Amino acid sequence: MGPILVDERAVPDRAGAMAFMSHNARDGEWLLPRAFRAVAIMGEMTVDLCRVRLGAGVSEIEAIACLGQVTIRVPHNLRVECEGQPIAGGVYLKWQADSAALPDAPLVRIKGTGIMGSVVVKVVDPNARGWLARWRGR
Repeated sequence: MGPILVDERAVPDRAGAMAFMSHNARDGEWLLPRAFRAVAIMGEMTVDLCRVRLGAGVSEIEAIACLGQVTIRVPHNLRVECEGQPIAGGVYLKWQADSAALPDAPLVRIKGTGIMGSVVVKVVDPNARGWLARWRGR
């Protein structure tokens, strides 16, 4: 299972989520708006796009981590662009999948800001076997 494309009329313009000295997560089946803001202030915000519902075209995520961390999991079958402005922090894009998205796949554009915190974007294959299963299969 992976991201599900929905009709343009069902996609909201903007929304967001915040974690202040706590942990907050968006995962499972949820609807990604065209513009989504994820903020972690002395906490942790997790945004999982592996089973997200989204519209075709471009969606944007603004991730801000101040003394905290925002982690965004992107499935390998979505295109992703990532740019960032770390200020005594970091913005990282990590590929943990063996394949890439098709050129006509929806695009998720991520803009990260890490202020003494970090924004971590992980491109994953949610259907891939884990390290333990791969090790046992040798």
